[in-house]
Amino acid sequence: MNKELYDEAVRSNVLSKALISTLLESMNYSSISFINWTVEVLKVLRTRLERGDKIIDEVSGITYDLNSFHKFVKTNFSSYITSQVFDTPDKAEKVYFSLEKASPDGHAYNMIMTDSSKNKTYKWISSLSERFSLVEMIATGIVYLKDIKTNTYQPFISGNGKYCRYDSENGQIVEL
Repeated sequence: MNKELYDEAVRSNVLSKALISTLLESMNYSSISFINWTVEVLKVLRTRLERGDKIIDEVSGITYDLNSFHKFVKTNFSSYITSQVFDTPDKAEKVYFSLEKASPDGHAYNMIMTDSSKNKTYKWISSLSERFSLVEMIATGIVYLKDIKTNTYQPFISGNGKYCRYDSENGQIVEL
C-alpha cells in the first residue's frame, strides 16, 4: 500500500497524523489489500510495543503501551482486524471474501470482504453422474468439475487443453 507509512510504523517513535488517518480510513474499504495492509501495520506496532518501544500517537498525544494500544485497535477497527492483530492464529476470527471483476476484460479480480460465509462461489450447471457435476465459478465464468464425493473442484479442460466457460443462452460449454 504505502511503503513510506509502513516504514514509519517500523521505525518511528511517533505515529503521524497521516499514518493514523490512513489506518482509520482503511475501515471504509472491504478490499483484502487494504485489510491486510492495516493488519500488517498494526501487528508491527504491537510487536514493537511488546519489546518495550514507546510509541506516541501524534493525534491524541497518548504514549501507547500494549494495553492502551489494544484498546485503540478494539475501539477503532473491526473485530476481525482486532482478532488478526492480537489473537493467536487458531483463535483469530475468520472472514470471507468474494471475487468481483476489477477490469472489464476479466484479467483482474478484487477480493471483497463479505458479511457472510453463505455467499455462493459456484453455480450449478448440470449433473454428469451421481458423483460428478459441472459448475460455473460465478466471478470468472470458468467451468469446473465438482467431485461430490470428495467435495473438490477442478477446472474443466477441453480436449484441446483449454479452459472453458458456460454459454447459458445456448446451453454449451465453450473453450476460452
